[in-house]
Amino acid sequence: MSRDLRIEIEYPHDPSKVWRALTSSAALAEWLMPNDFEPRIGHRFTLRTDPAPGFDGIVHCEVLELTEPRKLSYTWVGGPLDTIISFELAATAKGTRLVVTQTGFDGFRASLVRLILKSGSKSIYGKKLPAVLDRIGDDGLLAAEAVMDADCSNRGLWRVLATVFGPILRRRTSRVHARGR
Repeated sequence: MSRDLRIEIEYPHDPSKVWRALTSSAALAEWLMPNDFEPRIGHRFTLRTDPAPGFDGIVHCEVLELTEPRKLSYTWVGGPLDTIISFELAATAKGTRLVVTQTGFDGFRASLVRLILKSGSKSIYGKKLPAVLDRIGDDGLLAAEAVMDADCSNRGLWRVLATVFGPILRRRTSRVHARGR
């Protein structure tokens, strides 16, 4: 069994539009997580979501590669993960093929998180990202529509998964965490 996570999907959108969805902080916040991303090599940023057992809700990242509009990669460090995620785009007759690869799932706990991420990828890459792509105009900006309610599906998924996998992933926490801050 491969320890890498790989998703391949085709979107009926131009590569420049898909690139914008991957490199715009506002767009990224709508389909993935709130962030302080900037598209420049070496930029350190965070992705934020609700905490779960063994995970404070913060993913620490650093942009490693940025080749517009073909490839973006950055570190993904949070909870038991210390991985690298890469997004590769290629123009097709129907639009854009996106290949997402996340590598470095070392150890038992990281492998469990890989399974969690894989299960959520259908919603992220099959529903949330396409919805954002549909709202990006030809000028590369998001249409002036209401922001998608990430609390409904994104955070709810994490709560369910935390309940199921929490006892397995739980690691020692400080008394501050035990009291709920």
